[in-house]
Amino acid sequence: MSPLPAFSASGVMAAAASGAESFITSHGGDIDRIAGRAGLAPGKLALPTDMLSLNAYCRLFTEAAKETQHSNLGLWFGQQFQPQTLGLIGFVALLSPTVKDAIHNLATHFMYHQSCTHTRLVRQGNLLRLEYAITDPTITERRQDAELTLGMFCNVLRYALGPAWHPEEVHFAHTQPEQAHEHRNAFQANVHFGRPTNALVFRDIGLERAMPDAQPHTLEIVKASLISLARNGHSTPHPYISFKEQVMLALEEILPEGGHLTLLAARMNMPAWTLQRRLAEHGISYSDLVETTRYNQACSLLEKSEYDISHISRLLGYSETSAFSRAFRKWSGVSPRTWRQQYMPAPPSI
Repeated sequence: MSPLPAFSASGVMAAAASGAESFITSHGGDIDRIAGRAGLAPGKLALPTDMLSLNAYCRLFTEAAKETQHSNLGLWFGQQFQPQTLGLIGFVALLSPTVKDAIHNLATHFMYHQSCTHTRLVRQGNLLRLEYAITDPTITERRQDAELTLGMFCNVLRYALGPAWHPEEVHFAHTQPEQAHEHRNAFQANVHFGRPTNALVFRDIGLERAMPDAQPHTLEIVKASLISLARNGHSTPHPYISFKEQVMLALEEILPEGGHLTLLAARMNMPAWTLQRRLAEHGISYSDLVETTRYNQACSLLEKSEYDISHISRLLGYSETSAFSRAFRKWSGVSPRTWRQQYMPAPPSI
């Protein structure tokens, strides 16, 4: 079975680029030329609730880093980015009752601010990990985005706990770049590269402190607005793909959260019973569709050497790597590692 053609519909609210034009210009970049190369139309960054192509957003900072010859441009853009300018998702954190609530709400609602993205808060003893990863395999230029996004997350905690707050460690999925000492200076923490996912690792200390701008009633309104905007922004079906393929595209986005039907229905902006009825009308088995989508995604991700097997299993919604390996062997007849060795494209000859 070969993977379906990839349709990238990943989006991010334009608030994520607030101040990008002036920041890039201040570093010597021609914003019009850079935005054009990234595939962003002039003026597209103006309204914070507009949806941008996530691929174009990532390319914006990659192109800016190239043109300005400032390889850590995304890192420093994220460090100066204050949560008040992050739009609705920023206020989801700022209006939360406590710091712990703010981080939890940020992790659980970030997918409405940015689709095809996996964020979660994981406890490891007295440490917490705030993880972040783009799950759209068609987006390959991720380094600048990862560095600026973890800086944005870090500033939510600094806003509540003071500017001297710093994580214990910072993890990045990409390989170590030149001038990596700047990353340690920026985060005031040990920074590790080539890890399974991007993450802030920090102590569970002071998280019961009240957020300075806590407004629980307003928070619920902001959450509802964010979810509504996200659903409206992603509810228009692609005109050239079938209902089955639309469902599979939506499934790809929610696989890291388990691929449950109720979450899929919310992603597709319809009640769960309506989705079940439409699947039945098309003669589609939901469990078979989940397995097919997982297999297609697994094959696509296994072709990318930067993803290890355990990371792929998490992106597909498996809690254990062994469960993913058993499923993949059932689908293909071989283990994920063997499939990668047999089918991964050879590097181009020089």
